Amino acid sequence: MMARILVLSFGAFVWQVTEILPIGLLTDIAHGLNVSEAQVGLLVTGYAWLVALTAIPLTILTSGIDRRFLVALLLALVGAVNLLSAMAPNYAVMALLRVVLALGHGIFWSIISGLAVRLAPELPIARATALAFTGVAVAFAGGIPLASAIGHWVGWRAAFSLSGALGVAVLAAALVLLPPLPSARRHIDIRHLIRQPTLRYIALLTACAVTAHFAAYTYVVPLLQSLVSATSAQIPLMLLVFGGAGILGNWLGGRLPFSAGRSVGLALVGLVASLGLLMLSSQLHALAWVDLTLWGVIAALMNLGLQSYALELAPSQHEAASSFCVTGFNAGIGTGALVGGLTLSSGGAFAVLACGGMLACVALVVLQRKPLQKAATSS
Repeated sequence: MMARILVLSFGAFVWQVTEILPIGLLTDIAHGLNVSEAQVGLLVTGYAWLVALTAIPLTILTSGIDRRFLVALLLALVGAVNLLSAMAPNYAVMALLRVVLALGHGIFWSIISGLAVRLAPELPIARATALAFTGVAVAFAGGIPLASAIGHWVGWRAAFSLSGALGVAVLAAALVLLPPLPSARRHIDIRHLIRQPTLRYIALLTACAVTAHFAAYTYVVPLLQSLVSATSAQIPLMLLVFGGAGILGNWLGGRLPFSAGRSVGLALVGLVASLGLLMLSSQLHALAWVDLTLWGVIAALMNLGLQSYALELAPSQHEAASSFCVTGFNAGIGTGALVGGLTLSSGGAFAVLACGGMLACVALVVLQRKPLQKAATSS
């Protein structure tokens, strides 16, 4: 059982590194493809919005495919696209590859939580989900910094090649270790799903919470430089602290003795506290290290809590609930980056932190508005 969930976790690791890799290699890719850094940034923000638009319909479209085969297909996709990206001759080809990859991204994240629960039915939902999402925490803690370092030392194409090779390796493991996971195809009306209050609530809550987080996190480097005068040598270490704390938060999230809904509430309160603490760190710079530890734990707890809460709210519709969560998550990434960027340019670092805190309070209000009607059982 553990080996099978580890396959999902390693797959999550590869997908997470691949999604964020252009951020760590932004300048290198821009120089290599002779485009602006803003154009390379679109490889991330455009990717997120495309995932938000396609996660639900594509998850429904693939609902009848055996999950073992689908996981293998998605791992083959991420491996192949990374290898092809390493050979991309120009920006247009790179952008096209990211579009293809985004189409698979929403499906992968929509099915991974349900598969983890299915492969480990004896475990609580939060524990099974935490095991699968360990790869995400490890990606932020070590995978993304390592890939970025390789890109800077050897070249950005080498970083994509390594990610592609890892995808192929996980594909081989999936073919060996995962059992057949048949999925009976049902007639699913997307309009029927959208009309369900619980599923709409999942997407809205996730979007609000993630917008609050990414309004600040997207600009964590300029925030640290502005508020605590962090040097270029300190930034990688500070981000490593954030990522390492995320591993702790993921472990903690799978063991909290209360519901996923309360975990989400705790994460939102913690987000407000961590953004406030970062404000105080402008007066006492050492507090920034404490804050990044807290923020890293909170970010992982929020990610895991939102996924687990979606499954708890729709116990008979795991993949539909996860797809709405994925849609909300990626909409939140894009919206948070947009709102945070506008706020940073007009109001500065303190305004960004205040904005993130207010958005987290809005998410807390949404959390309290859970609909009484449960999602229908058809999935």
